[in-house]
Amino acid sequence: MNFTFFNVTFDALYLGLGLTLLWFPRQWLRYGAFRRSARAARSWAPNRDREPGDLSVWLGEETAKMRNWVDFFRALAGGAAIGGTLIPTVAALTASRSDPQALRLLFGLKVGIFLVGLMVQTIRPEERVSLFAPIFYLQGLAFGLLGYKAALLALSLAWVANAVLPSAGVLLTVFGFLEILAGVFFGQPKRECLVAGGLALLPVLASVMFRRRLAQFTKRTKIIAGPSSSRG
Repeated sequence: MNFTFFNVTFDALYLGLGLTLLWFPRQWLRYGAFRRSARAARSWAPNRDREPGDLSVWLGEETAKMRNWVDFFRALAGGAAIGGTLIPTVAALTASRSDPQALRLLFGLKVGIFLVGLMVQTIRPEERVSLFAPIFYLQGLAFGLLGYKAALLALSLAWVANAVLPSAGVLLTVFGFLEILAGVFFGQPKRECLVAGGLALLPVLASVMFRRRLAQFTKRTKIIAGPSSSRG
């Protein structure tokens, strides 16, 4: 079922699918079958112990977590439905190219949907509000914004660079800039490239602004992975 609002056409099926996938909080995956998968992931043992102060992202450890892959593929599918770039025939929101006002509204709606989804994945109310680095979610989202060529290039280069990067926050920063460069290289619209890169940078900026450290979750411990905070 389709409906139109200010000359922007909404596909109810794709819109509902996209919002469900993008706005689904990761922490809900702790239950049921995903909880059992998480226990299996915790049995993964690295070939070295993490040194004190080591905040780096270990690729082998992260890829062993089922919830990371769920994050990646749901963001990819949701981003494809909302972004309309990965699969041109699948788009939750469309507008005529001859209507600049509708195109601006369309762009604003897409950005708003992605921002809400990112906030849901990044902000976690626990004993106190903490900020999480949604690495796999953002990498999956890149495919819906930039297409598979640019997203795959940015993702690959980011993980190669990760071998020498000190934390998840730095990884997100590098990935954000790589998204912009790869998107421009493959001829994607500049503002789409800036949105993709900006989304990756937002958790890092929020960490600095609110003086809360970005965290990644490994086994049963929280690994602080962002800039220093006076709160410790």
